[in-house]
Amino acid sequence: WVYEGVIDDPYGEFFIAEDKSLLKESLTQDYDAKYWRQRYSLKDGIPSFLANIAGKILTTGKYLNVMRECGHSAQVPTSENSKLLSFGSNHHYLECVKVAYEFASGELLNLIKERYDLMGKLRSIKRYLLLDQGDFLVHFMDIAREELMKQLDEITVEKLQSLLDIALRSTAAAADPCHEDLTCSVERSSLLKRMATLKGVEIKTSSDSVDLEQPVSITGLETFSLSYKVQWPLSIVISRKALTKYQMVFRLLFHCKHVERQLCGAWQVHQGARAFNASGTAISRSSLLCRSMLKFINSLLHYLTFEVLEPNWHVMHNRLQTAKSIDEVIQHHDFFLDKCLRECLLHLPDLLKKVERLKSLCLQYAAATQWLISSSIDLPKLEEPSDGFSGSEKFKRLKLRSLSQVQKVMIRDATVTESILKFEREFNNELQSLGPILSSSSQAEPYLTHLAQLVLGVGFDK
Repeated sequence: WVYEGVIDDPYGEFFIAEDKSLLKESLTQDYDAKYWRQRYSLKDGIPSFLANIAGKILTTGKYLNVMRECGHSAQVPTSENSKLLSFGSNHHYLECVKVAYEFASGELLNLIKERYDLMGKLRSIKRYLLLDQGDFLVHFMDIAREELMKQLDEITVEKLQSLLDIALRSTAAAADPCHEDLTCSVERSSLLKRMATLKGVEIKTSSDSVDLEQPVSITGLETFSLSYKVQWPLSIVISRKALTKYQMVFRLLFHCKHVERQLCGAWQVHQGARAFNASGTAISRSSLLCRSMLKFINSLLHYLTFEVLEPNWHVMHNRLQTAKSIDEVIQHHDFFLDKCLRECLLHLPDLLKKVERLKSLCLQYAAATQWLISSSIDLPKLEEPSDGFSGSEKFKRLKLRSLSQVQKVMIRDATVTESILKFEREFNNELQSLGPILSSSSQAEPYLTHLAQLVLGVGFDK
């Protein structure tokens, strides 16, 4: 066991047990990763003289066994002085076990880092699931928009996968040899509800459980997720549990990106309307609200990306460079994911629910923008550009033609103004109610101070 990673124990006398029902392939499906923790385990009744190093003996054999499973020569080199031949009072056997452990640990770490390129795989996952490289996502959101807007039961995952493949092949992602490992999936529940069901994740909430109920209408935009094919032995580090945590962060980032894109579209419509010199009208008021909403969502994305993910990634990267064993690598990787989940508000449903409400208002406003603007300046409802002209170009081509049209605008302007003011009131109220929650939470979670400074500085431009 200590020199080759093999248990030959027909009578069950050895103090390490082997559970042959647990297969390494289960690491990609089993959220609890039982294989790594329970395939080999210590029995009761460990010999007293081995009690202090039993864990090291177990780990040494586990590491050697992984290398054997990879087809790698995994035998600890032995000399006459380092052979485990006797267990006398000179404690020489302790040194022998230590030498074997250090060899097995170093060999496995080099194997996973060098031959299987662990850091390259982690960088690739960061590129896609943490949106480190955005061009493929922009293209994907453009071509998959229609499918993602469908209700859950109407979405075709195969179609989304083919659109994802197109986006990957036609952007800079095509240069990444790992891009073919990326797959897409559609969850069956909202992000809040999914987080509440994750094992081993401490959710801090003061609300009733009813607050986590599924929204009445939920589309692919709220439930779309990316996944990643991970092969043995990298699945020891990037297990099903680790991937699930990556997916939770991805879903939050993806929906924020969607909100940002919709608001950018609304902003472009306002820019097109500037041709009508709408200063002092409902359009100018709407333009200020649109800018305020964009500042909010951009501040949130800035916090998630540059205050949480990037700094924590660099800390983990540096720790992985100095890790001495695969178990240390797992520990640092899991710590990184848990810290990201916590600082991305995913452990705080009360706070996340407020953010979701603000995003929902932004989406409702963005969807209503075309009606608001066209009603305000008596233009037909804008459709998707089909004749090669953008929304702003259409505005430039259209003019108010007669005095009667101007009068109609004046009559309708009050209705449009009231609609805009209603959006403004709701958005500002939600933003202001976020303040006390952030303030009270930041005492226990200091990282929220950064978010409070970014988001609560948005306000509404008077």
